Amino acid sequence: MIDVKTAFLLWVIQAGTLAILLFAIWLHARDQRHFLWFGLGFLLQAVGLGMVGLRDQIPAVISIHVGNTLSLLGFVCWGQALCAFDGRRVPAYVALPAAIWVGGNAVPMLTAELGYRMAIYNTAAAAGLVALAAITLTGTFSTRRYRRMLGTVWFLQAGACLVFAYMATRIMPRSFTEMTLAVAVSIVGLIAFVTAMTLIAKMMMDRSEERLQALVRADPLTGALNRRGFSDAFEQLVGTAPSSAIAMIIFDLDHFKQVNDRHGHQVGDRVLLEFSATCKAHLPQRAAFGRTGGEEFAAVLAVNEPKDAALFAETVRMAFAEREIDAETQRIHATTSVGIAVAPLATANLETMMAQADAALYAAKAEGRNRTSVKTGAHVVTVPPAHSDSLDAQADRQVAVLKRIAAVGNKLHD
Repeated sequence: MIDVKTAFLLWVIQAGTLAILLFAIWLHARDQRHFLWFGLGFLLQAVGLGMVGLRDQIPAVISIHVGNTLSLLGFVCWGQALCAFDGRRVPAYVALPAAIWVGGNAVPMLTAELGYRMAIYNTAAAAGLVALAAITLTGTFSTRRYRRMLGTVWFLQAGACLVFAYMATRIMPRSFTEMTLAVAVSIVGLIAFVTAMTLIAKMMMDRSEERLQALVRADPLTGALNRRGFSDAFEQLVGTAPSSAIAMIIFDLDHFKQVNDRHGHQVGDRVLLEFSATCKAHLPQRAAFGRTGGEEFAAVLAVNEPKDAALFAETVRMAFAEREIDAETQRIHATTSVGIAVAPLATANLETMMAQADAALYAAKAEGRNRTSVKTGAHVVTVPPAHSDSLDAQADRQVAVLKRIAAVGNKLHD
């Protein structure tokens, strides 16, 4: 049978190896901070339990108090790693394990007996495992199935720790070897550890795959969907939209070549970023937005009637026209022309709708730019442009937009 020192040594080697591997992965992907936190957690476990294993070679205060505290602080790092998956702040209760250990050892009667110290440590570890389970079950990372499986594993492991804590107070051993239950608990802990690590590794792989897919589908400058991503989003929206129709909206920035020629490509990039941010800020829930060309963007929306799409397009167009963009020595304004096509969900086709929206866009350009046109049947209807004085008199931009859309409302339904 493996003795206690050998068991501690094996755990220290295992935890230390994992820490090194996780640090190495993090060094190659610095934005993936969960690798860093998982690595720090295993490092604290390796150092802390290494100190406990050296209890006959180093002072007791370092071996017992410092070593166990460090190992329990590993739960803080692991909690931070789980929270890093979905960008949450780590809850304060992950520090409870170390607090239980420090608080319990502040009572002389408890710290003087090995059995009580075992009970305190395993109670603290159970609290840490419950904390990790709570973070996992309330998170949004990975799938609900994997989160439930991981949470269940940690709850079972916490239960084993509590059983060990209870038996330690009943047996009151003078040494680790007197705890015959330790072998069974160690086996449960090992199985739970391997299972948890397998599930976490699967979650990390899924997250990496999601990030890779997002990069493949995204425009590197604006972060909007690229053509491939937009095409996929269109098909997904057509298949899941609760509305009766879908709208294709194409935005083309006016005189963008002149902006590049006059102010440089850096300012041109700022204009693109500013428009992308403006559109994303107004994008409804059932919609997708992408960059389909140099200065051309597109949005697809679930709508019930054409005026829904026109309201969104006009809101974005007006908001963008009011934005001031830094052009080094001055601040400039830019505008966009908009073309819209609407089709029933049953007959919606990406290429057809983009061609129809393009036809509406050309009409908006021909009308003088900085306006919205809607392709409706064989006709193209242009929403009357807003004049600056009428806009200033409006307390509510949407009211102004609705009034102008209402002026051509009957034509939109022709």
